[in-house]
Amino acid sequence: MPSLVVDASVAIKWFNPAEALADQANLIREDYVHGRLALVVPVFWDYELINGINKAIARRDLTAEEGHDAVRLVLAVRAQRVPLPSPQESYELAQRYQRSVYDSWYLALAEQTACEFWTADRKLYNAVHEQWPFVRWLADYHETLPASDEDERTKPPRD
Repeated sequence: MPSLVVDASVAIKWFNPAEALADQANLIREDYVHGRLALVVPVFWDYELINGINKAIARRDLTAEEGHDAVRLVLAVRAQRVPLPSPQESYELAQRYQRSVYDSWYLALAEQTACEFWTADRKLYNAVHEQWPFVRWLADYHETLPASDEDERTKPPRD
């Protein structure tokens, strides 16, 4: 089963259908839910998502009740949560990638785990995707089909 690194800009869309690219983000969620992929995230991911949920409530994109449900769902995600590097290593990563420390944690995690890193952060994607081809733009995500479904698609149609 493949693993993906997804940042909060992708996962927050699971709880807010009004967000741009929510359909593509939900394809990732569906692939995760159906066991077609695993998620790898930095340990602060839960906090980053909960902050996004809080902002969505403040903007009235979500109700407080929907926010509580979303927090419960975030905490139920069985992603591999990877510890953060030391402050010195974090600084060096930010210098290497020429991005914020937070963005650099995601980039380093994807590089270290040899996973694709999916983001809906256009500025981040535009700044790094040519140098770091494992960084992928959310709009390009397509559902991962189980092998049996893929086999059915390649068979000639029956009369």
